[in-house]
Amino acid sequence: MKNNNNIFPETPSQTAGPFVHIGLTPNLIGIKKVFETDLGLKSFVDISDEDMINITGTIFDGSNCPVFDVMIETWQCDPAGIFSHDKGFCRFMPNLKSGKFSFNTVKPGFTKNFDGNIQSPHISFFIVARGINQPLITRMYFNEKETKNDYLLNKIKKQKIKKTLIAKKIDEKKYLFNIFLQGANETVFFDF
Repeated sequence: MKNNNNIFPETPSQTAGPFVHIGLTPNLIGIKKVFETDLGLKSFVDISDEDMINITGTIFDGSNCPVFDVMIETWQCDPAGIFSHDKGFCRFMPNLKSGKFSFNTVKPGFTKNFDGNIQSPHISFFIVARGINQPLITRMYFNEKETKNDYLLNKIKKQKIKKTLIAKKIDEKKYLFNIFLQGANETVFFDF
């Protein structure tokens, strides 16, 4: 095989801020008439109150301070465990005063990996912000008991680390999921 000396090195990563919200969620931050609606405002349209759950949380930096200049995207399957091209995606940012994020969705069901391994109900989080050179990817699981046969989660051996991926159940319809970028409570992040 001939060596091609005309191959250039990979372009360095860029951070996502400080104007990521303007380009991706202009209506959300009050800039009107760019797009009719922002992509990903709701992960599932027409959610009945009976099926809807609410997830709130805060993304914290290494000093345990809220990170405001961040954009979050989530992806999940439906309650039957089916991923769809037009459902399950949501994009949002935290409140610029409190640092808290909140979104409504449905609880996903069990699903399978491409190789048939079980995946417990979870929501994938994709996080970009100023100062973060590569997107951070993590998961939120709903119930530790549901995760006993989860192939990916069982790869994590330390219980304390594994618990960073389990949401705190407030009641039947509300969950709290804080994400820590660094420090003693650092959330598990996955390579992609």
